[in-house]
Formats: sequence, C-alpha cells, structure tokens
Amino acid sequence: MRILYSILILVFLNLNLWAQQEEIQGKTFVLPLSKSINLSTIPDLPDARIISLAPSPLTELKSKKLELDQLRSARTIQPTTLNKKATAVSPQLSNNFNGNVTQGTPNDNDFAISNGKLMMSVVNQNLNVYNDTGRMVFGRTLASIASSLGSLNRTYDPRVIYDPDKDRFVLVFLQGSSSIDTRIIVGFSKTNDPAQGWNFYTIPGNITGDSSWSDYPIIALSKDELFITINRLKDNTFWKNGFLESYIWQVDKNKGFNGDSLITKNYNNISYQGKSIWSICPVRYSHKLEGPGMCFLSHRPSDLSNDTVFYHYISNTIASGQAKLITKVLRNPQPYGLQPNALQPNGKKLQTNDARVLSAMMVDGMIYYVGNTIDPVLFSPAVYFGRIGETWTETPKLAGTIISYDSLDLGYPSIAYAGSGTNGDHSCMITFSHVSAKHFPGTSVVYVDRNFNISAPVFVKRGEGSIALLGDTVDRWGDYTGIQTKFDEPGVCWLNGSWGTASGQNRTWIARVVNKDPLLGIQDESAFSEMNLFPNPASEEFRFRFSSREKLLVDIELYDTKGNRLAILNKDWVRPGENELRFSAQHLQAGIYLLVVKHENKTLGTHRVLIAH
Repeated sequence: MRILYSILILVFLNLNLWAQQEEIQGKTFVLPLSKSINLSTIPDLPDARIISLAPSPLTELKSKKLELDQLRSARTIQPTTLNKKATAVSPQLSNNFNGNVTQGTPNDNDFAISNGKLMMSVVNQNLNVYNDTGRMVFGRTLASIASSLGSLNRTYDPRVIYDPDKDRFVLVFLQGSSSIDTRIIVGFSKTNDPAQGWNFYTIPGNITGDSSWSDYPIIALSKDELFITINRLKDNTFWKNGFLESYIWQVDKNKGFNGDSLITKNYNNISYQGKSIWSICPVRYSHKLEGPGMCFLSHRPSDLSNDTVFYHYISNTIASGQAKLITKVLRNPQPYGLQPNALQPNGKKLQTNDARVLSAMMVDGMIYYVGNTIDPVLFSPAVYFGRIGETWTETPKLAGTIISYDSLDLGYPSIAYAGSGTNGDHSCMITFSHVSAKHFPGTSVVYVDRNFNISAPVFVKRGEGSIALLGDTVDRWGDYTGIQTKFDEPGVCWLNGSWGTASGQNRTWIARVVNKDPLLGIQDESAFSEMNLFPNPASEEFRFRFSSREKLLVDIELYDTKGNRLAILNKDWVRPGENELRFSAQHLQAGIYLLVVKHENKTLGTHRVLIAH
C-alpha cells in the first residue's frame, strides 16, 4: 500500500491575530444533593436497541455534503506528495481486545483508565469496566447505573474521564431529545473502582425555557472543576438543521466527589458578529491537572474552507467569584474545510459529519487539537492537526497540518499526551477511524514526536466487514473516539475506537499503545547505573562507562536529534559490574547525537553526545 503523507508546511506567524474580545459573566446554579446508589444491586441488562432516526430535511449542510461527494467521484487528479517530512517512530501496539458490544448507531466511543488499571469503555447506552488484560469486570446500561434519578428512557452520548488527583472517574451522558425531558446526567465515582457506587446529579438540558434540547457533550477537568460543553438544538430537529448555540457548564468537582450540593455556572450566548459559535471543545490538560480556568476551541465547521479558530477561556474558578468567559478570534495559516463522506468496500458511504474541533490538549501552555477536515489535494476525508503556541500572549502562534493517506479515508480523531512529562516534550498520540473502498472500517493510531514529525499509521484493529445498520446509501460511522494517557506510565496511551464486523455491525476495540521513540528518555534504572560518557565533547573517540547489575545482552544505538537511528554501535553481552566501551567519532559530523542503551527493546539509559571536530 502506497501511503501519502499530505503534511502541509508548518508556518508559524507572529502577527497580531486577536479580534475583538467578548466577555460573558455566566449564571450560577446550585443543584440538589446527589442521589447515590449501590451498583452491586443492579442486575445486568441486555444490549441497548438500535437507534434509527428519521431522515432530516435537505439542509444547507446536507446539500454541501452531496456536492462534495459528487465532486470527489468525478475527480481525476493523481495523488502527489506535498512537502513530505521525516516520519516519527511508529507506536507499538500492546494489549488489545474487544470492547463494549453496544448495538446502537452511531458508535459514540469514549474511554478512561485509572492508575489502578481499571478502564471504563462507554458507547451509546452502555458502560463496561475492564481490567488491563481485557476481562470485563462490570457492565451496565447508562439508564440502570443512574436509576436513582428516576426513569431514563433515552440515554446517549456518554463521556468519561479519569481524575488522577482524586483517583476517581467522572461520567457524563444525556437523557432526552426534546425540551420536555432534556437532561445532562453527571456522575462522580465514590472510589477508584467504578463498580462501587456513584454520586449522580441532573443538570437541566433546557435553561432558556423555550423549545430546545441539549446535544453532544464534551468534558474536561482542571484541578478544581469539571467543564461540560453542549450544543443546544430546536425541538424536532437534529444537529444538521436545528443548531441554536453552544454553551458551557462549569462545575465544582470537589462537591461532586463528596456528594454535596453541586455548584455550577453556565455560559451561553457565545457568539461572533451576531452568529452563535458552533460546537465548542474543551482543552484537556495533558499529563497532570492544572488550573484555575480552562481553555476551549471551536471552528466554523460547516464551511467548505476556513481558517478561523475561536479561542475561549474561563478565567477562574466558581469559588473565586471572578470566573468569566473570554472569547477571541485567531486565524490558522493552514485552512480546514468540510469533507466528503467516506467510502466503504460495499459501495455504501459513511457519514463524516462536519469539520468541528473534536479533541484538544494543553502541554506547557501550548494547545494541540484535532478534528475532521478535507484534504484539498486528494479531496478525501482527513485529520486536521492544529497547534497554538504562546497562548498567554496577545500574538499566539498558529500552525496546522493535514494528515491524510491516498489509500484511506479518516475520521473522528482524538489526541492524548504520550511524552515523558519533562519540560519541552510535547509528544502525543492521535487515534482515528479509517476506511476505504479496499479497507473495512477500523481504528488506527499515529505518533507525533516533539519535532512534529508524524509516524506511519498503525492499524490497531482492521475491520472485517462494511458497516450496514441503516437502510440508506450513507450509514452512520461514529461521532467521536476516546484516548487517554496512562498517568502513571510515561509514553503509554490507551484508546478505544470502532471496527466493522463481518455481519455489518459497528463494534468497539480497546488497545494499549506505547511510545517507542528513543528520545522519550524513560530509563530502567534497575538494570543500569553510574553511566558516564567522556570526553564530551568528543573529536576522535568517546568512551561509555557504566555499571550493570546482571549479565545482559544490550544494543547500543546512535540517534540524531530528530529520532532517526544512525547506527548500532554495539550488540553484545555486558558483564555484571563495571563496563567500558570505546567508539570512534571520526566518521560523525559535528553536532549533537543521542546514545541509547536497550535490552529487549526496553530503554536502559540515554546519553547526549556532542561531536566537535
């Protein structure tokens, strides 16, 4: 398979990109004391039913998608590599197994894992808990797990997140799709075991008192608070033709974990030039929770091409009395745009929805985000990978990359931190759904190193058949996927995505992926110690002296600063105790290199080498 990396030039601008600033104070709400429940008393329930929605009228967005599909089918341009960059080291696929088996459509996947290795997989109306070997230890429907709140007859769009500070989980999902019964259900686990009980709350889905309901939540945590973004839709409409506005809930998470009355604040009327901003995505913190406050991003997701990025941030906590929402406008030099639908081997298409921001994270004040887009050369569904640097200044720097392949259609990406946790290491993993006329729907992942090099895709799960749940030429693919860094294992992420079965169903796959970049610098100090390299700088030769606690077969490899392996300097046994090896430096150009010591693909140590002739 010939893979095309359509990775467009990364150009950082240092211009004044701020537009007018909008501030919203928000409204505070106090929710009643939560209702808790002992989950061991709830019986297992069968899989949820398939949701079949009536077709919406031909809207402007649907018209655009039809036109894009037609233009794509008539396109004859040959794929061409654009500014191909050196690729990063591909991530390693580790534990992986079948996940939640809900039969709903679309397959809305989210995922979280604790430091104790219990993971929550939520899809549509179901919640399952697994250990890291893939054994399911708990499973319920959303309606049953929150039955203390009363009858829940229309649950959907679950989101889950793990709080590493509290060692607890947070679950958010929706109930009802009309103004009469629209509710946002929020749960805080009582312990680090999600099977041992929850504190549940109901947030009203209609706070305006009109004929509208809440749809499509996205969640994030700071040190003190939970943030939920929501889209508000008209009654008897769907997201394509009924959008009214997006709004944000700010929640005191400590009250929720304690089971106290919940203090919340709502921000609505978020607009620009008189038009409501569509679908706002909170920016999750990467390898540790920070705060106060939270950042958010949004695009103009239904435009055929646009470079606008809306940057929002809530300035403080509810408890401070100074929290307010500020919205500013940036422009990314790399445009994004509405994408055509994806192609399946059976001839049917899969919905790719719009070009909204789907997932985002912040590392050392820099924001990384992903969403759907079009590849303007291949005219295919692709992944938009954006970066915003110097967010604390009046002139943030923006860059964008379109990730695409000439043999795959991509959709619904999510991003998570995959670095060492050290300052300056912004490595990340991006997972997404893939499909093509020759590949059944499945899940992939790529690694992005600290220099923004992108690895070749790793097929986490190959599909076994086309998705065929609806009697239409365009089937539902999914609205989102889930990925999370393993907070106590640097360089490790867990994810869940979807895949098509041989019988036409849309199922879930869970996987552990590991950063194998030698620049990660994670060392196993139990084997090696007292490492010293001299002289450094070196001109003719350098010596590597170290102590080993046991007899080991080791590889000593040399890398450049971009992570490219240049040579295997030594592959031999080392003895217990003191060891010294000598290496010639005469064939190396002047510069900085990295010496990496490995045993069975595990990094035992790293050392920087400066060559100065």
